[in-house]
Amino acid sequence: MMTESPKSRPYLIFSILSALFVLSMFYRVSNAVIAPNLIQDLALNAETLGILGGAYFYSFALLQIPMGLMLDRIGPRIIITFFPLIGALGAFFFAFGESLTAVLSGRILIGIGMASILMGSFKVFTLRFRPDKFATLAGLILSVGTLGNIFAASPLAYLTSTIGWRMTFVIAGVITAILAFLVFWVLGGERKEDENLIPKPLSEPAISVLQSIRLVLGSLAFWQIGTAAFFRYGTFMGLQGLWLGPYLIDTKGYSPIQAGNLIIFLAIGAIMGGPIAGRLSDRFFHTRKGVTLWGLSLYTLSLFPLIGILRIETPFWFGLIFFFIGFFSSFGMVIYSHAKELFPIAISATVMAGVNFFTMAGAAVFMPALGKVIESFPRVGHTYPAEAYHLSFLLSFLGMAASLVFYAFSERSREL
Repeated sequence: MMTESPKSRPYLIFSILSALFVLSMFYRVSNAVIAPNLIQDLALNAETLGILGGAYFYSFALLQIPMGLMLDRIGPRIIITFFPLIGALGAFFFAFGESLTAVLSGRILIGIGMASILMGSFKVFTLRFRPDKFATLAGLILSVGTLGNIFAASPLAYLTSTIGWRMTFVIAGVITAILAFLVFWVLGGERKEDENLIPKPLSEPAISVLQSIRLVLGSLAFWQIGTAAFFRYGTFMGLQGLWLGPYLIDTKGYSPIQAGNLIIFLAIGAIMGGPIAGRLSDRFFHTRKGVTLWGLSLYTLSLFPLIGILRIETPFWFGLIFFFIGFFSSFGMVIYSHAKELFPIAISATVMAGVNFFTMAGAAVFMPALGKVIESFPRVGHTYPAEAYHLSFLLSFLGMAASLVFYAFSERSREL
């Protein structure tokens, strides 16, 4: 049996959960780089490619509400072990699929499997760590997870050109299954440990499932937070997860590997921004809403250069813009802390999963919606014109700006 000292256990827990989240992020955005292979092997167009890209998010988003309830009542150990095994099965379906239906089924199963990772990790952080560490830990796991975005950029392009995209997903599925069993091991005995690691408010009455749902859905702040989460992640995933790759290839003449090298800057920005946002919220400004609002305002401004008014030609400027988009987008993770602290701790996973429903729904909607916009323009040969992409990016900018106005009037969480 593997053993570890009590002091090392938190680091081990964080490492295994982070590794699973790396895979979750890899699965989310991998279609951007292998899009030309999918189009060629499966005879897809922009609209069907958008549907395939969004399939992960459809199943992921629909599972968020029941996922929060299961995490609050069953606990993260069982949930984060069982569901990734479904994700591993989906990776195998995707790898061996020979038709749109087959690979679509694989993407749906991957989305189901990965639906527990982030919210389960947040529940573990809530149970095992002090409240004033939550935003920092959330920022760290999101930053580490962004390595998945990096792996899904030029490294994935390289693997696709060597061993093929199908074998790459077989390997990813095997690793996912191994990590699922490691979660079961490392979270062993969690119930006994949790009783000693988190202060329980003894006077707080039990909250039923229906009361939990009514309490969350009846809060205006929840809808304001959810709207901001929807547009923040929807626009970001629409760009990073699918359409920036074809945009660079179609309009700028970059190769898939060159496009992947530029898309990496989105991930680098997110890696740097997550811990900074969490630290600013936990230690310096002691506010959730303020840090989120300022960060997402700058994220919205970072989208503006992509709408076509400014002429961008060199890789340097694309890399710089992508870096700032990733950096300021990562401030959106503080919104989970904002939501969590507005409700009782007994329903923390339900609240955060509710916000994550909006987050994943944003990606599920924006990927195919942007594809629909792009597909409405006539092709020039086998590519789409720059105007098609610029219009889709403009709609992303306007949607993000409108959501921020709504969020700006939300209730503040308590000061730390």
